[in-house]
Amino acid sequence: LAVVYETPHPADAALYRARCRYLRPLWRELPGRLLDVGFGGRWWVLGARLRDCDVNEEEFQGLPERLQRVETHHLRSHR
Repeated sequence: LAVVYETPHPADAALYRARCRYLRPLWRELPGRLLDVGFGGRWWVLGARLRDCDVNEEEFQGLPERLQRVETHHLRSHR
């Protein structure tokens, strides 16, 4: 399990606001700062937002019919 969240200051900052324990973000504010959750080798929020993000249907309309479809055997990836 991995959690990525936003912090107001870097951990090594020497600012008073970063070092004072009374000015640090509270645990109840964590859901608002949460960026993503990773589990089982997958980032859940990022994976959902990037699904089909690079597909531009208008670019595919100018291609011949056989090239407008992408099938699994056309894809090449390394595991």
